[in-house]
Amino acid sequence: MGKTKEHTIQVRQMCVDLHKSGNGYKKIATRLHLSISTVRGIIKKFKTTGTVVNKPGRGRKFILPPRTVRRMIREIKSSPKLTVTELQQMVASWGHKVSKTTIRRYLHANKLFGRHARKKPFLTHNHKCKRLEFAKRYYDFNWDRVLWSDETKIELFGNKCSKWVWRNTRAEYAEKHLMPTVKYGGGSVMLWACFSSKGPGNLVRVHGIMNALKYQDILKQNLVASARKLKMGRHWVFQQDNDPKHVAKSTQKWFTAHRIKLLPCPSQSPDLNPIENLWGELKRRVQRRGSRSLDDLERMCKEEWSKIPLSVFSHLVKHYRRRLGAVLLAKGGCTKY
Repeated sequence: MGKTKEHTIQVRQMCVDLHKSGNGYKKIATRLHLSISTVRGIIKKFKTTGTVVNKPGRGRKFILPPRTVRRMIREIKSSPKLTVTELQQMVASWGHKVSKTTIRRYLHANKLFGRHARKKPFLTHNHKCKRLEFAKRYYDFNWDRVLWSDETKIELFGNKCSKWVWRNTRAEYAEKHLMPTVKYGGGSVMLWACFSSKGPGNLVRVHGIMNALKYQDILKQNLVASARKLKMGRHWVFQQDNDPKHVAKSTQKWFTAHRIKLLPCPSQSPDLNPIENLWGELKRRVQRRGSRSLDDLERMCKEEWSKIPLSVFSHLVKHYRRRLGAVLLAKGGCTKY
């Protein structure tokens, strides 16, 4: 027989009050429309505990002693990449044989959950020192003067994210439930672009393999033109990463000859270049439209680049100090950006 519905505290209290006033079980049961056994149980519980309120249960019995749990938590915090199986074997070597579910339950109780590790560039001690030095030196810099730049590659069928579909169990390979893939992404286009807090600069397609000479040709045709388009004035600074073609001697001579000031950027630091956020936004916009050819993809990229709201550009630059603050807080390590 299943568990019946529990009576309210008010009903149980009325039962006790009637019993105190001298009424018998049968009379109380008739008045409150209860069974005699229910009334007897309520009165018996009141005499035993002194209250009609249910006492809290003791909960699940602990399988592992607290000392073993603390030791397990220390191990997982010092080595967060341990699997549940490895942890189970470790606990068994301590003299306690438990299931994987029990291991997970104890970890969850201590607010430790299995999550995918974030992918970030590898940072050496020298990288961290350079990032920390950059954050300290340029924390109060006027970032509205900076013209940010970078390159990216966009594949024709480069949507690598997961897609959810509504289907039944047997329709998993129906054409409308599949996400088509093509080897090597079906081809790709290499793009170069720049921006500032005032908006987007030029976005151009790079044909073939980019080397130092081709990079200089792109700068010659688009860098100063973008600065004039964005009304940067005379005291703007150009930012680029430490790609070999960017730091080549011929490229550095080109910057010197054209009197362009450079903002030094630490290596392995894509989180310190806000244009990475714009690349993500551009790729999402292009993927929503879908393209049939590389020329079509190039056209869509240029259209969507110009459609990104100006508030997005200004917001990225306005809150750039948060990135530097995160680097300082991480002592030069990786940040969430």
